[in-house]
Amino acid sequence: MRMQRAVSATYSESNASTARRSPFSSREFLLILFNVSIFAILGALRPTAFLSWTNIKAVLSLMSYDLLIAIGMTIVLIVRGIDLSVGSVMALSTVTMALLMRADVPVLPALGAGLIVALSCGLVNGLLVAKAGILPFLVTLGMMSVARGIATVLTTGQYISFPNAAPWFTQFGRFEFHIQFGRASYGLPAILLIGLALVAITSFLLAYWIPFRAFFFVGESPEAARLSGLNVDRVLIAAYLLSALFVWFTAVLLTSANKIGYANYGIGSELRALAAAVVGGSSLAVAGHPAPGCGNSLPDRGARAAARLRAERHYARKAGRALSS
Repeated sequence: MRMQRAVSATYSESNASTARRSPFSSREFLLILFNVSIFAILGALRPTAFLSWTNIKAVLSLMSYDLLIAIGMTIVLIVRGIDLSVGSVMALSTVTMALLMRADVPVLPALGAGLIVALSCGLVNGLLVAKAGILPFLVTLGMMSVARGIATVLTTGQYISFPNAAPWFTQFGRFEFHIQFGRASYGLPAILLIGLALVAITSFLLAYWIPFRAFFFVGESPEAARLSGLNVDRVLIAAYLLSALFVWFTAVLLTSANKIGYANYGIGSELRALAAAVVGGSSLAVAGHPAPGCGNSLPDRGARAAARLRAERHYARKAGRALSS
Protein backbone atom coordinates (compact mmCIF):
# COMPACT_ATOMS: atom_id res chain seq x y z
CA MET A 1 0.00 0.00 0.00
CA ARG A 2 2.84 2.36 0.84
CA MET A 3 4.38 1.76 -2.58
CA GLN A 4 1.06 2.38 -4.33
CA ARG A 5 0.53 5.63 -2.42
CA ALA A 6 4.03 6.82 -3.31
CA VAL A 7 3.61 6.02 -6.99
CA SER A 8 0.16 7.65 -7.01
CA ALA A 9 1.64 10.75 -5.40
CA THR A 10 4.36 10.87 -8.04
CA TYR A 11 1.81 10.65 -10.84
CA SER A 12 -0.41 13.26 -9.19
CA GLU A 13 2.50 15.67 -8.78
CA SER A 14 3.47 15.28 -12.44
CA ASN A 15 -0.10 15.77 -13.62
CA ALA A 16 -0.58 18.80 -11.37
CA SER A 17 2.53 20.49 -12.71
CA THR A 18 1.32 19.83 -16.25
CA ALA A 19 -2.10 21.25 -15.46
CA ARG A 20 -0.62 24.44 -13.96
CA ARG A 21 1.33 25.16 -17.16
CA SER A 22 -0.52 27.63 -19.37
CA PRO A 23 -1.05 26.39 -22.94
CA PHE A 24 -0.16 29.85 -24.21
CA SER A 25 3.34 29.58 -22.72
CA SER A 26 4.02 26.14 -24.14
CA ARG A 27 6.74 25.49 -26.68
CA GLU A 28 4.22 24.27 -29.24
CA PHE A 29 2.09 27.44 -29.04
CA LEU A 30 5.13 29.70 -29.40
CA LEU A 31 6.33 27.73 -32.44
CA ILE A 32 2.91 27.97 -34.08
CA LEU A 33 2.75 31.70 -33.34
CA PHE A 34 6.24 32.24 -34.76
CA ASN A 35 5.43 30.35 -37.98
CA VAL A 36 2.09 32.12 -38.44
CA SER A 37 3.84 35.47 -38.01
CA ILE A 38 6.46 34.64 -40.66
CA PHE A 39 3.75 33.39 -43.01
CA ALA A 40 1.73 36.58 -42.53
CA ILE A 41 4.74 38.86 -43.11
CA LEU A 42 5.83 37.08 -46.30
CA GLY A 43 2.25 36.95 -47.50
CA ALA A 44 1.90 40.68 -47.00
CA LEU A 45 5.16 41.45 -48.80
CA ARG A 46 4.58 39.13 -51.79
CA PRO A 47 0.90 38.20 -51.81
CA THR A 48 0.73 37.12 -55.45
CA ALA A 49 3.79 34.85 -55.45
CA PHE A 50 3.99 33.58 -51.88
CA LEU A 51 0.28 32.96 -51.27
CA SER A 52 -0.27 31.12 -54.53
CA TRP A 53 -1.25 27.48 -54.12
CA THR A 54 1.56 26.43 -56.47
CA ASN A 55 4.16 27.93 -54.12
CA ILE A 56 2.52 26.58 -50.97
CA LYS A 57 2.26 23.10 -52.49
CA ALA A 58 5.94 23.18 -53.50
CA VAL A 59 6.98 24.19 -49.97
CA LEU A 60 4.87 21.45 -48.41
CA SER A 61 6.23 18.82 -50.81
CA LEU A 62 9.87 19.71 -50.18
CA MET A 63 9.26 19.91 -46.44
CA SER A 64 7.86 16.37 -46.38
CA TYR A 65 11.25 14.76 -47.15
CA ASP A 66 12.97 16.49 -44.24
CA LEU A 67 9.97 15.71 -42.05
CA LEU A 68 10.37 11.97 -42.60
CA ILE A 69 14.10 12.08 -41.85
CA ALA A 70 13.43 14.19 -38.75
CA ILE A 71 11.20 11.44 -37.32
CA GLY A 72 14.12 9.01 -37.29
CA MET A 73 16.47 11.72 -36.05
CA THR A 74 14.13 12.36 -33.11
CA ILE A 75 14.33 8.73 -32.02
CA VAL A 76 18.13 8.80 -32.19
CA LEU A 77 18.23 12.05 -30.19
CA ILE A 78 16.02 10.51 -27.50
CA VAL A 79 18.70 7.88 -26.80
CA ARG A 80 21.37 10.63 -26.61
CA GLY A 81 22.69 9.88 -30.07
CA ILE A 82 22.99 11.73 -33.34
CA ASP A 83 22.90 10.52 -36.94
CA LEU A 84 24.88 12.65 -39.38
CA SER A 85 24.77 10.00 -42.09
CA VAL A 86 21.09 10.29 -43.01
CA GLY A 87 21.65 12.37 -46.16
CA SER A 88 24.45 10.19 -47.50
CA VAL A 89 22.63 6.95 -46.75
CA MET A 90 19.60 8.32 -48.53
CA ALA A 91 21.73 9.12 -51.59
CA LEU A 92 23.29 5.65 -51.57
CA SER A 93 19.87 4.05 -51.28
CA THR A 94 18.49 6.05 -54.24
CA VAL A 95 21.53 5.15 -56.35
CA THR A 96 21.14 1.45 -55.50
CA MET A 97 17.48 1.39 -56.43
CA ALA A 98 17.98 3.44 -59.60
CA LEU A 99 20.86 1.28 -60.86
CA LEU A 100 18.85 -1.89 -60.38
CA MET A 101 15.74 -0.49 -62.04
CA ARG A 102 17.83 0.76 -64.96
CA ALA A 103 19.09 -2.83 -65.32
CA ASP A 104 15.42 -3.90 -65.69
CA VAL A 105 15.17 -5.35 -62.18
CA PRO A 106 11.50 -5.20 -61.05
CA VAL A 107 10.59 -2.32 -58.78
CA LEU A 108 9.88 -4.28 -55.59
CA PRO A 109 13.21 -6.20 -55.55
CA ALA A 110 15.01 -2.93 -56.29
CA LEU A 111 13.25 -1.25 -53.38
CA GLY A 112 14.15 -4.23 -51.19
CA ALA A 113 17.81 -3.84 -52.14
CA GLY A 114 17.67 -0.16 -51.22
CA LEU A 115 16.13 -1.11 -47.87
CA ILE A 116 18.92 -3.62 -47.21
CA VAL A 117 21.55 -0.97 -47.98
CA ALA A 118 19.94 1.58 -45.66
CA LEU A 119 19.42 -0.89 -42.81
CA SER A 120 22.99 -2.16 -43.19
CA CYS A 121 24.30 1.37 -42.70
CA GLY A 122 22.03 1.83 -39.69
CA LEU A 123 23.13 -1.50 -38.25
CA VAL A 124 26.81 -0.57 -38.58
CA ASN A 125 26.13 2.75 -36.87
CA GLY A 126 24.24 1.06 -34.05
CA LEU A 127 26.82 -1.68 -33.49
CA LEU A 128 29.72 0.75 -33.38
CA VAL A 129 27.89 3.00 -30.94
CA ALA A 130 26.43 0.28 -28.70
CA LYS A 131 29.07 -2.45 -28.81
CA ALA A 132 32.30 -0.58 -29.57
CA GLY A 133 31.39 2.45 -27.45
CA ILE A 134 32.46 4.97 -30.10
CA LEU A 135 30.86 8.41 -29.96
CA PRO A 136 27.79 8.66 -32.23
CA PHE A 137 29.13 11.86 -33.75
CA LEU A 138 32.30 10.13 -34.96
CA VAL A 139 30.53 6.97 -36.11
CA THR A 140 27.88 8.69 -38.17
CA LEU A 141 30.33 11.28 -39.51
CA GLY A 142 32.43 8.43 -40.85
CA MET A 143 29.37 6.70 -42.30
CA MET A 144 28.39 9.96 -43.96
CA SER A 145 31.69 10.04 -45.86
CA VAL A 146 31.69 6.33 -46.68
CA ALA A 147 28.10 6.22 -47.99
CA ARG A 148 28.52 9.37 -50.06
CA GLY A 149 31.79 8.11 -51.47
CA ILE A 150 30.31 4.76 -52.50
CA ALA A 151 27.36 6.49 -54.16
CA THR A 152 29.69 8.81 -56.07
CA VAL A 153 31.90 5.94 -57.26
CA LEU A 154 28.88 3.93 -58.43
CA THR A 155 27.51 6.82 -60.47
CA THR A 156 30.67 8.83 -61.29
CA GLY A 157 28.61 11.82 -60.24
CA GLN A 158 25.96 11.30 -62.94
CA TYR A 159 22.18 11.11 -62.69
CA ILE A 160 20.84 7.55 -62.87
CA SER A 161 17.53 7.36 -64.71
CA PHE A 162 15.33 4.29 -65.15
CA PRO A 163 12.99 4.84 -68.12
CA ASN A 164 11.70 1.25 -68.12
CA ALA A 165 10.47 1.19 -64.51
CA ALA A 166 6.83 0.41 -63.80
CA PRO A 167 4.60 3.47 -64.32
CA TRP A 168 2.93 3.10 -60.92
CA PHE A 169 6.25 3.73 -59.20
CA THR A 170 7.25 6.77 -61.25
CA GLN A 171 3.81 8.31 -60.69
CA PHE A 172 3.50 7.52 -56.98
CA GLY A 173 5.92 10.19 -55.76
CA ARG A 174 3.96 12.99 -57.45
CA PHE A 175 0.49 11.72 -56.73
CA GLU A 176 -1.94 14.34 -55.44
CA PHE A 177 -5.34 14.22 -53.79
CA HIS A 178 -7.52 16.83 -55.44
CA ILE A 179 -9.83 18.84 -53.22
CA GLN A 180 -12.65 20.77 -54.81
CA PHE A 181 -13.29 24.16 -53.22
CA GLY A 182 -15.94 26.06 -55.13
CA ARG A 183 -14.85 26.18 -58.76
CA ALA A 184 -11.18 25.73 -57.90
CA SER A 185 -9.38 22.41 -57.46
CA TYR A 186 -6.39 22.14 -55.14
CA GLY A 187 -3.91 19.28 -55.30
CA LEU A 188 -2.66 18.02 -51.94
CA PRO A 189 0.65 16.08 -52.21
CA ALA A 190 0.36 12.48 -51.08
CA ILE A 191 3.86 12.58 -49.59
CA LEU A 192 2.73 15.31 -47.19
CA LEU A 193 -0.17 13.20 -45.95
CA ILE A 194 2.14 10.19 -45.62
CA GLY A 195 4.62 12.25 -43.59
CA LEU A 196 1.93 13.61 -41.26
CA ALA A 197 0.47 10.12 -40.79
CA LEU A 198 3.89 8.72 -39.87
CA VAL A 199 4.46 11.58 -37.41
CA ALA A 200 1.15 10.80 -35.71
CA ILE A 201 1.82 7.05 -35.61
CA THR A 202 5.36 7.48 -34.25
CA SER A 203 4.18 9.97 -31.61
CA PHE A 204 1.51 7.53 -30.47
CA LEU A 205 4.00 4.66 -30.27
CA LEU A 206 6.51 6.77 -28.34
CA ALA A 207 3.82 7.77 -25.87
CA TYR A 208 2.02 4.48 -25.33
CA TRP A 209 3.86 1.46 -26.74
CA ILE A 210 6.22 -0.15 -24.22
CA PRO A 211 9.05 -1.08 -26.68
CA PHE A 212 9.21 2.55 -27.85
CA ARG A 213 9.08 3.83 -24.27
CA ALA A 214 12.38 2.02 -23.74
CA PHE A 215 14.06 4.73 -25.85
CA PHE A 216 13.21 7.28 -23.15
CA PHE A 217 14.53 5.13 -20.30
CA VAL A 218 17.82 4.49 -22.09
CA GLY A 219 18.16 8.16 -23.00
CA GLU A 220 17.50 9.33 -19.45
CA SER A 221 19.97 6.95 -17.82
CA PRO A 222 21.54 4.01 -19.67
CA GLU A 223 22.93 2.52 -16.47
CA ALA A 224 19.60 2.72 -14.64
CA ALA A 225 17.88 1.18 -17.66
CA ARG A 226 20.42 -1.66 -17.69
CA LEU A 227 19.91 -2.31 -13.97
CA SER A 228 16.16 -2.30 -14.57
CA GLY A 229 16.52 -5.21 -16.97
CA LEU A 230 16.51 -3.40 -20.33
CA ASN A 231 18.90 -4.53 -23.05
CA VAL A 232 20.47 -1.12 -23.63
CA ASP A 233 22.60 -2.20 -26.59
CA ARG A 234 19.57 -3.63 -28.37
CA VAL A 235 17.61 -0.40 -27.81
CA LEU A 236 20.46 1.73 -29.18
CA ILE A 237 20.81 -0.45 -32.27
CA ALA A 238 17.03 -0.33 -32.79
CA ALA A 239 17.13 3.47 -32.69
CA TYR A 240 19.68 3.66 -35.52
CA LEU A 241 17.82 1.01 -37.51
CA LEU A 242 14.61 3.02 -37.25
CA SER A 243 16.47 6.12 -38.40
CA ALA A 244 17.73 4.16 -41.42
CA LEU A 245 14.21 2.89 -42.10
CA PHE A 246 12.83 6.42 -42.33
CA VAL A 247 15.79 7.39 -44.52
CA TRP A 248 14.96 4.54 -46.91
CA PHE A 249 11.32 5.54 -47.02
CA THR A 250 12.37 9.10 -47.89
CA ALA A 251 14.69 7.74 -50.58
CA VAL A 252 11.84 5.76 -52.15
CA LEU A 253 9.59 8.83 -52.34
CA LEU A 254 12.40 11.04 -53.65
CA THR A 255 13.43 8.53 -56.31
CA SER A 256 9.83 8.10 -57.40
CA ALA A 257 9.13 11.84 -57.56
CA ASN A 258 12.30 12.81 -59.47
CA LYS A 259 12.66 9.57 -61.47
CA ILE A 260 16.42 9.50 -60.89
CA GLY A 261 19.01 8.33 -58.40
CA TYR A 262 21.73 10.81 -57.55
CA ALA A 263 24.84 10.69 -55.38
CA ASN A 264 24.37 14.29 -54.24
CA TYR A 265 20.89 13.82 -52.86
CA GLY A 266 20.51 14.76 -49.23
CA ILE A 267 23.40 17.20 -48.87
CA GLY A 268 22.56 19.16 -45.73
CA SER A 269 19.60 16.90 -44.90
CA GLU A 270 21.19 15.86 -41.61
CA LEU A 271 21.35 19.48 -40.43
CA ARG A 272 17.79 20.28 -41.51
CA ALA A 273 16.48 17.12 -39.85
CA LEU A 274 18.46 17.84 -36.70
CA ALA A 275 17.18 21.41 -36.58
CA ALA A 276 13.60 20.25 -37.16
CA ALA A 277 13.84 17.66 -34.39
CA VAL A 278 15.34 20.11 -31.89
CA VAL A 279 12.95 22.96 -32.73
CA GLY A 280 10.10 20.48 -32.51
CA GLY A 281 11.01 19.56 -28.94
CA SER A 282 13.83 17.01 -28.90
CA SER A 283 16.84 17.66 -26.74
CA LEU A 284 20.49 17.73 -27.76
CA ALA A 285 22.14 15.88 -24.88
CA VAL A 286 25.68 16.96 -24.06
CA ALA A 287 27.47 14.77 -21.50
CA GLY A 288 24.13 13.52 -20.28
CA HIS A 289 22.55 16.96 -19.85
CA PRO A 290 19.89 18.40 -22.15
CA ALA A 291 20.68 21.56 -24.03
CA PRO A 292 19.30 24.83 -22.62
CA GLY A 293 15.82 25.74 -23.76
CA CYS A 294 14.64 22.16 -24.18
CA GLY A 295 12.73 21.83 -20.93
CA ASN A 296 9.49 20.75 -22.60
CA SER A 297 11.07 18.16 -24.85
CA LEU A 298 10.22 14.53 -25.47
CA PRO A 299 13.32 13.32 -23.60
CA ASP A 300 12.28 15.39 -20.59
CA ARG A 301 8.92 13.66 -20.54
CA GLY A 302 10.82 10.41 -20.80
CA ALA A 303 12.98 11.49 -17.85
CA ARG A 304 9.87 11.97 -15.74
CA ALA A 305 8.66 8.53 -16.79
CA ALA A 306 12.02 7.04 -15.85
CA ALA A 307 11.87 8.82 -12.49
CA ARG A 308 8.50 7.25 -11.83
CA LEU A 309 9.93 3.85 -12.74
CA ARG A 310 12.80 4.33 -10.28
CA ALA A 311 10.32 5.38 -7.58
CA GLU A 312 8.27 2.26 -8.15
CA ARG A 313 11.33 0.02 -7.92
CA HIS A 314 12.63 1.86 -4.84
CA TYR A 315 9.43 1.41 -2.87
CA ALA A 316 9.11 -2.17 -4.12
CA ARG A 317 12.53 -2.94 -2.60
CA LYS A 318 11.54 -1.24 0.65
CA ALA A 319 8.30 -3.21 0.77
CA GLY A 320 10.23 -6.43 0.14
CA ARG A 321 12.66 -5.72 3.00
CA ALA A 322 9.75 -4.89 5.32
CA LEU A 323 8.02 -8.19 4.49
CA SER A 324 11.20 -10.20 4.95
CA SER A 325 11.79 -8.68 8.38
